[in-house]
Amino acid sequence: MKLKRIALVVTVLSASIGITNAEQISNPPILIPLIVKTTQLDRTQPIEVMPYMESKVTGETKLSYAVMSVAKKTYNEQMLQHRDAELRMHAHIEEHNRKIRGVPQRDLIKNPYTQEEIEKQIVDAINFRESIKYPINDKEYYNHIDVDKVNDLSGFPKKIPSFAKQVDIHLKPSKAIEDGRYIQVSFTGKPSELKPYIQDAENHAKFIITKGEAERVSIKPYEDVKTNYRKYVSTILPEEWIEVTNTFNNMYQYKLALSNENIKRQVNRELYNQKNNQMGFDLEQDASQLSSDKVLSNDENKALQKKYLGYYSYKEVKRPFNAEYTFYIFKFDYLYNMFTVAGMAVNPEQTRVIYFLHTVQ
Repeated sequence: MKLKRIALVVTVLSASIGITNAEQISNPPILIPLIVKTTQLDRTQPIEVMPYMESKVTGETKLSYAVMSVAKKTYNEQMLQHRDAELRMHAHIEEHNRKIRGVPQRDLIKNPYTQEEIEKQIVDAINFRESIKYPINDKEYYNHIDVDKVNDLSGFPKKIPSFAKQVDIHLKPSKAIEDGRYIQVSFTGKPSELKPYIQDAENHAKFIITKGEAERVSIKPYEDVKTNYRKYVSTILPEEWIEVTNTFNNMYQYKLALSNENIKRQVNRELYNQKNNQMGFDLEQDASQLSSDKVLSNDENKALQKKYLGYYSYKEVKRPFNAEYTFYIFKFDYLYNMFTVAGMAVNPEQTRVIYFLHTVQ
């Protein structure tokens, strides 16, 4: 497997730009061309990769989505991008606040909330809070995915192929914006069947490396950064991949939260608070009222998921990546003190591919 014909320009990293978990080094780095296979590299000296390195292909291909990279070469270029993003965010917040200020506040004495209005707000809040607990991992879901509802599928396959076996996907619900730190699409097949997907990943890759070798490869986030500190590729790769089981996630807590008894109890409490000028929805569940001990049957969980979630969610098991896995890194953008890493991992037998998008501090 040949790597990109890109020379690894070696310098040292900055401790002043938020590179965390870094290790100070004493050996001066050296220039090592990526034309040499990583298994043949001299490991007595560190090598270096940069987020702004180029790959053969960045746009979409027949098999995969485009790679969405925002990596900048220099620190100043990245800071200008940060500033532009912050200005857009502040403008959006100000516009949102302006609209809120323009809406007359409700006079709860003259125009109190009705029982029906309170019940609707409680039910909506429960649905939101409970639904984000259930990952989307139904393999049938992925082939009908609305790409616009997923922030980033850089280099991911457009469809799960018909030959695929042992399909394992992991997506967070679109409402769970704070938890979208790991996305996965994995499937198995014969080496001959997976070969086009591995070749496609090689074209997208900025560099290719095994899990074991990643401990010796350092990252230079900007072209003009020079310090005595380094962060290594091994610290930004995912440690585990997700295997999806055939058991539906338990919906008992969700079902109990929406029970008539629980809704009525919360509505009565909010009506009392409103009457005493203490309006403010407290939707935290009373642990004495809800119990997670009971496990519903697979059939009942399936029916409840279809009713409340609109998709199926199964239990997951985490499996470690061993040192022999090969990683094709499509991007590893550094932004706001975080790396967003997208790529594909392949097992030594080349019978399983694991696409991933991983965010790490």
